[in-house]
Amino acid sequence: MVFSDLATQTIVNGLLLGGIYALAALGLSLVFGIMDIVNLAHGHMLMVGAYIAILVFAATGITPLVGMVLAMALMFGLGVLLQKVLLKHVVDEGLEQPIIILFGLALILQNLGRVILGGDARTADIGIPGNGFDIGIAFMSFPRTVTFIVAVLLIAATWAFLQYTKTGQAIRATAQNRTAAKHMGINTDQIYVITLGIGTALAGAAGALLSMLFPIDPYVGWSYLLKTFAVVVLGGVGSVLGTLVGGLVLGVSENLGALYLGGGYRNVVSLLIFLAVLLVKPEGLFGGSGGGE
Repeated sequence: MVFSDLATQTIVNGLLLGGIYALAALGLSLVFGIMDIVNLAHGHMLMVGAYIAILVFAATGITPLVGMVLAMALMFGLGVLLQKVLLKHVVDEGLEQPIIILFGLALILQNLGRVILGGDARTADIGIPGNGFDIGIAFMSFPRTVTFIVAVLLIAATWAFLQYTKTGQAIRATAQNRTAAKHMGINTDQIYVITLGIGTALAGAAGALLSMLFPIDPYVGWSYLLKTFAVVVLGGVGSVLGTLVGGLVLGVSENLGALYLGGGYRNVVSLLIFLAVLLVKPEGLFGGSGGGE
């Protein structure tokens, strides 16, 4: 393979990976855009979702694509419980208290993962027959292609939910003006519960998909938190389209960075993008509508 072919293959792989980054970041973006909460446990929620899919696969042989559904349901419940028990009384009290609670939750999830499952990295081979197919300009790995398609479908489903359902419209109204939403009869407390549930479920789904591509250990939460922050900042808070574009840009940038600089620079690329966008265009490429546009 000549060098230009290798670069093209790297870009295609980055685009496929970027779809999962976008899915992971969408949950963080929704929670931040609607609840004004910086969810420092988001990466660790992704880790838990990955472990659920891996354990289901190891115990039953069921593909993580099915385990992902269980992971989403359990993580939705975790998000609901988190909002009702820990965050309900502090969500409107500024940034500090929610951040402290969520930072503590991240540490708890990390240590639970280490104690229960050990510190070794685990992964799940989905075992799709064959290795992939050639599209002329690049080779398409089956696992990467399948996870990309699933991620984009989930992003589209979330966008449709926000656009065309009454609950979704109530979430968007709360994001635009929570006081006005209350006066219009919207139960914003319930909206917060649903929003955090959806955000946590999306993190779980992204984790389940990533478990098919990369090893997962109890400490990966911080790394994926950085990546999702970079995507949200790049695309704009609350923008579904911006999150998708941001995820694709990050995926390609990371892969090209690993190609030209070495695999150890993947997270460095994420951090550089995060800092560069904050300095140049802090509102992100799509301006942060905050309502899932």
